Amino acid sequence: MSTHSLEVAEAMCDHIAIIQHGKIVAAGTVSDVRRQHQAGDASLEELFLRLTGGAQIRELAEVLGRGP
Repeated sequence: MSTHSLEVAEAMCDHIAIIQHGKIVAAGTVSDVRRQHQAGDASLEELFLRLTGGAQIRELAEVLGRGP
């Protein structure tokens, strides 16, 4: 299954792969990937953002008053 809905992927999939620019940056069970990247109980979306640099973009948007 390929999806951009990380909440659905987290609920439905036994194993995941996070891909950035065509390269796998993390793979395994969600628990394994969390453990490998010291992410505690972070959601798959938060883990994705950490691994792809999206967290920095989100923080910058919030500082600039354009974030959620």
